[in-house]
Amino acid sequence: MGLYTKDAFVGRGESRWCWLNDMEFSEQAHVLKILARELGQDTAPAIAELAQHGLDAALGVLAGAAGNGVADAYREQRALWRAGRAQ
Repeated sequence: MGLYTKDAFVGRGESRWCWLNDMEFSEQAHVLKILARELGQDTAPAIAELAQHGLDAALGVLAGAAGNGVADAYREQRALWRAGRAQ
């Protein structure tokens, strides 16, 4: 019985971990969309790059057209979004 109880807790932990990963991806995508709109860029390439290669690659797509400082703008926009003041 103890073995099955342990397995049940592992399952819950894995579910929570997956949920946190989904929430992180969702937050990143949301902030990237805000930032892309601010920069006057299409959101689709940045989101596709996020899904395929991660956040750094997505920021690279935005930086390609907007220049340096995109990572700083992303962090600023994410902080605003978390504080509930994002556009």
